[in-house]
Amino acid sequence: MLDLRRLRYFVTVADELHFGRAADRLHMAQPPLTRQISALETELGLRLFERSTRNVTLTPEGAQFLDHARRVLDAAASAQTSAQRLASGASGRLAIGYTSSIPMSRAFSEIVREFGRAAPEVELSFREVASVDHHRQIAAGVLDIAFGWAAPQAVPPEIAQRVLAREALVAAVPSGSDHAAHDAIDFAALAHEAFISYPPGQGAALNAALYRLCTKTGFTPRLGPTATQVATLVALVAAERGVAIVPASVAALQMPGVRYVPLANEAPLEQTLLWRADDASRCALRFVEFAHDSVNLGSSGGSSGGSSRSADRTQST
Repeated sequence: MLDLRRLRYFVTVADELHFGRAADRLHMAQPPLTRQISALETELGLRLFERSTRNVTLTPEGAQFLDHARRVLDAAASAQTSAQRLASGASGRLAIGYTSSIPMSRAFSEIVREFGRAAPEVELSFREVASVDHHRQIAAGVLDIAFGWAAPQAVPPEIAQRVLAREALVAAVPSGSDHAAHDAIDFAALAHEAFISYPPGQGAALNAALYRLCTKTGFTPRLGPTATQVATLVALVAAERGVAIVPASVAALQMPGVRYVPLANEAPLEQTLLWRADDASRCALRFVEFAHDSVNLGSSGGSSGGSSRSADRTQST
């Protein structure tokens, strides 16, 4: 294996065609430089320079080898720069997962947009993933990061979680219903409605919020159809199959026949970020810190700032 240091010595001598000047550029004495060039020639089995008392010139073989040496040194420098950027999180790849309602939130769109501007050499890929699969895909390395909503279930120890923002809940109701005429409603007013929800194992945070509200208000929900996508859930509201409890940002999904009505005096949902706790890449950790700093600086707009908790032991959905 060629010694990169000797290649640098060779290129410097070839540039100067003078061992004394080359030694000065390399900040070394001339005799050690001469010995290193001789050792390189022995290793290669080539005479690289013609030496006389007055001149140093490249041999024809030395001139050809010089092109190769420059390419090797350039490649080595490029590899070192790439490694340093990977180590700092300035470049790399991130696979980002999210549940269907998350991309409508300002926190998600602004964090992803601003990170893309701040770290253009990081390649981002995106995948809509059901909440039930977040932990498994992060642990398996399929996902590096996942956005979701905090749910009561415990987060496994190999997964870290940070609260990014808090978002109010609203009721998606048919626009022709009595509820649509109000600027805000108490959840108790929905006691006789059918609730469109996510199937078991999906939408855990939103389903948990629905049951929490029902328990608090004192009634058992009458369940209507289920949907795995928030757009389908809202479409079923438009079809007058029931009402749905959703994050306020879902109101960006405007659909004829649906009105979003704020719930009065109800606790917000927490939007969270998940990643591997012990072996996340530098790039993933940089994204986590960037997201946390962004929401703390108020970049998430209508959502409140993120918590500083880095491993909140509740599940994200």
